[in-house]
Amino acid sequence: MNLHWYSSVWALVWAVVSVVPGWPQGQAGKDWGIERQSYLDPVTQVRVWELTASGSAADNLYYHMSNFTADNRFLIFVSDRSGSSQIYRAEIATGRIVQLTQGAKVSARSACLDHTNARRLYYLRGADVMALDILDFSERTVGTIPQPFVGIGGQPTLSGDGKTLTLSKQRDQDNWEIGLLAVDSGAYRTVITQGFRIGHVQHHPSLPLIFYVWETGGYAPQRTWLVNADGTGNRPFYFRAEQKEWFTPLKEWITHESWVPDTGEMVMINDKQGVMLVSPDGKARMVREGHFWHAAARHDGKFLLLDDFQGRLWLLETATGNMRLLATGIRDKLKTHPHASFDRQGRYVQFHTGRAHESVAVIDLRELPPQFWTR
Repeated sequence: MNLHWYSSVWALVWAVVSVVPGWPQGQAGKDWGIERQSYLDPVTQVRVWELTASGSAADNLYYHMSNFTADNRFLIFVSDRSGSSQIYRAEIATGRIVQLTQGAKVSARSACLDHTNARRLYYLRGADVMALDILDFSERTVGTIPQPFVGIGGQPTLSGDGKTLTLSKQRDQDNWEIGLLAVDSGAYRTVITQGFRIGHVQHHPSLPLIFYVWETGGYAPQRTWLVNADGTGNRPFYFRAEQKEWFTPLKEWITHESWVPDTGEMVMINDKQGVMLVSPDGKARMVREGHFWHAAARHDGKFLLLDDFQGRLWLLETATGNMRLLATGIRDKLKTHPHASFDRQGRYVQFHTGRAHESVAVIDLRELPPQFWTR
């Protein structure tokens, strides 16, 4: 069966029934049409496409994974246009927006795409882990995060082989837990518990290894950690044992970490100092000095996306440290977090923007105007 034809038929059906009097609005499968508009950045002359119109806020998923489906056809985002926060897809070729979920609100920090299946998206609805087909909108409950818990943690991530989802929860007032959920059986097992707030949990892109942080909202005595997927080998990740080896006179404040899919390294922001690449054995190198906010790598690690507190988005070449400015003013109207990332082929950049209204924006890197890189 032609999947593109099948998806189009479903979109047509939902577009018809959604305008019938009395029919609930904002159903999964509803076609919201094409809203995208472009502008030329006044500083860089780069063309930026904002995918959603004003009047309904839109946010991307967290940036430590690609927001694009495995076939690079769709960008996934979250919007409140139906009256509650739901997940949507935007077709890159056309800009057409289709709703994927319905009902109780879904957080932008609750979903992840399956890099082994272009049709599948996983998301949390309370303690239930759902698998959603983004073409025919069918879904199933994969499993449930078991008690005890007083809160469910951040965004799930998928193991490199696509067989397990890495999850986190707050067990009680003082303890947090990382667990793995098998996507075929729904079986859950605990990996590790800690007596501090766990955040930024991310499964390594190829190894049975899980990254997490001691989340304080600021300095932590030891922020970054690694643990094997079987629960063994819990240890500090980026750690300088002797003060003379630190990049700064005081112990570094490391934040906003994300794996590099093809190299297995991790990008880390060294607050107020620069951006680093760190290998799983903890060895680090400063790629570029400067005051940046978030960083995400292209799959091959040759380029990084950086944003700063002035609302600018930068492209960085890791081999040289050279940079070029892509976009400006992305925090002019709303103080959004850009959370920029690449698509899976390195052609597109996507980011959360508050330039004119809260939207999700895309830049096609193949259409960049000639411009000198800065050292």
